Amino acid sequence: MKACPETATLASVDDLSGHLWVQELPTGGTFRFQVAASGLVTFAVGDRTFDSAESVPIQYRRAAQLITNQIDRAALQAATSASSTVTFCGMTTWNEGLNYEWDVLPAFVGVDVWSSSKETFLSPDAATGVFKRLGLPTLPAIEKEASAAHTDFARFDNDTAFPESAWRSGKAAGVLLRDKSDGHVTVWQSECDESPSATRGPSVTELADTYATNERIERTVELLEDDTATPTVASVRDRLIADIAREAYVELFTDGEFIVSFPEFRSVVAQRVQQHQSLSE
Repeated sequence: MKACPETATLASVDDLSGHLWVQELPTGGTFRFQVAASGLVTFAVGDRTFDSAESVPIQYRRAAQLITNQIDRAALQAATSASSTVTFCGMTTWNEGLNYEWDVLPAFVGVDVWSSSKETFLSPDAATGVFKRLGLPTLPAIEKEASAAHTDFARFDNDTAFPESAWRSGKAAGVLLRDKSDGHVTVWQSECDESPSATRGPSVTELADTYATNERIERTVELLEDDTATPTVASVRDRLIADIAREAYVELFTDGEFIVSFPEFRSVVAQRVQQHQSLSE
């Protein structure tokens, strides 16, 4: 699967040319996927690939589920006879110190599309159009077709110059500057650069006390019922953990790893869900 484009810092803006798109960036991690002719989706993180949404690491789970459930496979098959040669790149969104409206911010946002037949990434306008036609969220555009030669890049040295976010109260966490020659520059608010990292301190039980509360379990049951899914112990456990992995990523992960034994945490959460459901019957 094609790797996603590398991004440079603001110091490299002189490499951008022609017309630019400026888009809002949420906090999160790079995530990509391909769709086979059968409609099955393969996901990738770094050099690892996964053949189902349930097999991806938990912090990517909600993004994979969104893609699996929302992608318009018929539209993709109508657009290309070789869908498995197309790589879709985007971001799975999670909390790195700036809070979002998690019901508003999509779990995945599309950014780039690699076309093997053209041996290139599509231009920003074309890639955005592809994601929209496939029914997948993409990055909000702040500016379209701006002249690189006349763009004041220095304004992004100041946090107050960042645009208002479409997904949170306050300024955007970051911006992506893209030209039509695969040039990518990302700029982040200083607050993002200073976001805290999780520490290895709490026990499995303490984490469960914090995140697997009765209120959270009840809310998760309601979400599943809204999606017409059956709220079994397993489905409630998995949805609850996938949601908190996004919303509390900065508190639960260090260098991409869960701060306690994930199997043990998963087991304790399942016990709490089972106890809650037993008391509710």
